[in-house]
Order: sequence, then structure tokens, then C-alpha cells
Amino acid sequence: MAEKQTNTKKKTSTQKKPVQKKPAGSKSSTTTKKPPVKKKTTTKQVPKKTNKLQVTKEIVEKVETEFAKGSGKKGKTFYLIFSLVFYAAAFFYINNTLFNNNDYMQSALFAFAALFVVFVLLQFNIHLIFINFFRLPLKFMFDNAKVELNTRKDSKFSFGKYKSTFALTLYSLFLGLIIGSNIYRDVTDKTPILSSITQSVVIIVIFLVIVCSWQYLFNIIPNILEKSLDAKNGFILTLSAAVMVMFVLFRIFDINYLNNVMIFILLIGFIALLGVNLNMIVGEINIFQNLRNRHSKTVTRVVFLIFFSFHLYVIVYASVVAFSIYNADNTSYNFSNTIYEYYIVEDLENNNVAITELNNTSNMPVTDIYNDEQEVVTEFYDEDGIPLYPLMVPSQWGNMPNPDLLDEVGNSVEFTDQNFNFISEQSVTDSEGNSVSGLFYDDGEIKARMSKEVPYEYGTFLYYTVVTISTLGYGDISPNLNNSMAMVWGGFLSVYGFTFFALSIGFVSNIAIENVSRKDE
Repeated sequence: MAEKQTNTKKKTSTQKKPVQKKPAGSKSSTTTKKPPVKKKTTTKQVPKKTNKLQVTKEIVEKVETEFAKGSGKKGKTFYLIFSLVFYAAAFFYINNTLFNNNDYMQSALFAFAALFVVFVLLQFNIHLIFINFFRLPLKFMFDNAKVELNTRKDSKFSFGKYKSTFALTLYSLFLGLIIGSNIYRDVTDKTPILSSITQSVVIIVIFLVIVCSWQYLFNIIPNILEKSLDAKNGFILTLSAAVMVMFVLFRIFDINYLNNVMIFILLIGFIALLGVNLNMIVGEINIFQNLRNRHSKTVTRVVFLIFFSFHLYVIVYASVVAFSIYNADNTSYNFSNTIYEYYIVEDLENNNVAITELNNTSNMPVTDIYNDEQEVVTEFYDEDGIPLYPLMVPSQWGNMPNPDLLDEVGNSVEFTDQNFNFISEQSVTDSEGNSVSGLFYDDGEIKARMSKEVPYEYGTFLYYTVVTISTLGYGDISPNLNNSMAMVWGGFLSVYGFTFFALSIGFVSNIAIENVSRKDE
């Protein structure tokens, strides 16, 4: 019995030891109270000193995690719904913008081709490159802006403390100015809504390309490679961006008398950009030497994206130069396809006398015309807006009166004005005395359908720049042999394409191959 009691006492003593740790004792209470105090003090000090540093350092982790992500596996139901929605939207857009709601078959085929291209891009995860190209720099700026706004405000104000906030504000204001001016111009020109939306989207994408390329060069590179652009290269890039802003402002406010000066400044800026490109590859930054100590597929992707962003910036800059040359002289380039815009001219004059009424050759007023079935004609335009009844039609003997213009008896109608002077294209002018063509009958009036050549927009020269730099040279747009500036610029872009572009791609591919070979070893 005594042995059992001693055993139970030992057990109880051993059981009470862990129990005594739970209540607050003299020693244990001091040990348990101190760690929370240290945690509280450390958490208060972190936002003051290291919060913004954490944001700048976390960009490396964000880049690696974003580029390491896959597209994810989606089910058949998701892709089916996505296909139906995308196809319907593409069909509606193509049918409205390209075919003016008149060709459903071609619209359906083009929409199917667009859907097929989208799935090819999804298959190779190419869409992730473009998404991350825009997402990472913008997220980096927004995170820094949040940190700047959440920090305590000191008595002294400095621009450096709110750099990201000011940058986002400036970008937003400038983008709003460009989009607002574009919408105002489209409203005054009565541009279709979808076409206006398309132009605005293109402007936003080009603007984001410039902004994101800028962030990659000045923020992404320093955080990933721990080396940034020196003052000289950074100043050159800043000046190039300032020149582009000036050019856009001149285009918004129609300042054309400084075109030649802007071309000269843009050309000098492009040559300076080529020097920055050389420094990025083999000069002071020396990205690839830095990468040899960091063998990672993700870093290789990021470097490719950095050079991709820089070359996008250079392409946009080069297209602005080509566009400025065209604005200075509309004959500086030859186009295989000329686009014409048709418009209706009213209030015509015959032999400098305003046409107020129409008479036939029998000096009788003409108010209605008839078709060959002796029915009054009430429609004067077809579904494309083309006049149905031109005043004269071509024949083997020259222009003859339109046989579709009949009076109530069934005879062809030839018109005279109120002074009984015969109306022909040789004698009719507009109210300002300019000659007109394409006369037609429109419900008791004579009008003219005129055409004018539509000037080419910036997108045409962005296409021309890409085709020239890639050395494809389709020939649909070519410099005019009589314009030396356009010829020199076209040749310069070709040289840039097969030297700098190929050099950058070669360096990136060498780093990728080197990483693969070392992993195999």
C-alpha cells in the first residue's frame, strides 16, 4: 500500500509540472509578457523605416511568381462559354466597323478566324506576357503610391516622397486630355461610335506601352538586377518622352508651323535612343553579365520582357517620326491603297445663279419623277447611301441623260433652272464657285456627290514602322523618291531592324541556352 501511495504521489507530482506552466507564475509571467511587447514595438517601427523598401524589394518576388504561373486548367464549359461570347462580340464588331452591317458571311468568317487566333495565343500562354507586361509596372506604381499616402506627413514637403503619386496623377491627366480631344474630334466629324471607341482603345494601349516601358527601365531593372540607368541615359530617355509629349500636344492643338523643327528634334532623339540601347546590351548597365550569376528561367523571361518593352518604346517613337514626316508633306509616302471619303454638296449654282427650281426642256416645273412602270419614285439613295439617280450616265457617245429619270408621260427628263438654262456638270458650281461633279436628282433638287482623299492616321505609320524594322517590306507603303527625308528614314529603320533588334534577340537567346546547358550539366 505504501508503495502504491508513493507511486501515485510521483505521478501526481509529475502531472503537476506541466500544469504549473499554464497558470501565470512569477518567472513564467515575465517571460510570457515580454515577447508581445517586443512584437508591438517592432510592428510600429516597420512602417516608419522599411515599409516602402519592402514594396520595392517585393517586385522581384512578384515578377518571379507572376511569370512562374501557368494559365490554369479550365473546363470545357468555360471554354465553350468563352468561345460563344467572344465570337458574338467579334462578329458584331467586325460587321459594324468593316462591313457597315452589309456582309454577314464575311463577318462570320473573320470572327471565326479571330476566335482561332485567340485560342492559339492561349495555347502557348502568349497572353500572359502581354498581361504581365502591363500589370506589373502599374501594380508597382499603385503599391508605392499607397505607401506614400499612408505614411506620416512631415512638415516639409518634397517631390521625392510622393513620386509615384505625382506620376500616376500626371499620367491620368495626360491620358484624359488625349482621349477627350479624340472623342471631341470624333463627335464633330460624326465618326461612328464603334470606330471612335476603337481609336480610343488604341490610344490607351499605346500610352500604356510607353508608361510601362518607362517603368521597366527605371524601376524593374534596378530592383531585379540591382543596377539602374545612369544619369546620362536616364536624361536621354526623359528628353525623348518629353519630345513625344510635345508632338502629341501639337497634334491636339493643330500646331503645324513647327513640323520641320519637330522632325529634326525627333531624329536626334532617335539616334540618342540607339546609344541607350547599346549601353543596355554591352555598355554600362551590362544586364547579361549580371545575369550570369543568376541562373533562372524566370529571370530570362523578365529580361526578354525588358528588351521587348524597350523595343516597343523605340518602335512607337520611330512611328511618330514617320507620322511627323507625313504631316509635314502629304506626298512624302506612296500608298498602294488610297481611301476616299464621299460627301454631299447642296445649294448649287448654275452659271453663277442659285438653282431654286427645276424645269424640263419644255419649260414645265418638275416636282416628281417616275420609273419605267409609271410609279412615283420616293427613294433616292440605296442602302449604302449612294444616289440612285445620277443626272448623267456614261455611254459610248459620252455622258447622256439618265434614262431612269422619266416624267409622267414616260419621256426622259432633262433639267433646266428657273432661267431655263440647261443644267450640266460643266456649268454647275457650289456656293463658293468651286466646280462639282457627280450631279444627281434628290426629291426635286439637284445635288452633287463629291469625294476627297482621306488623310492617313498614326496607325498606318505604326504598321509601316513595324514592317520596315522587321525587314519584311511589303511595298504597300513606301517613301517617295522625291522626298529625301522619308527615304533616309526608311533606310535607317531597316538598318536598325537587322542590327539592334537582332543583337538584342541574340543576347537573350544566348542567356537562355546557357541556363539550359548548365542545368543539364
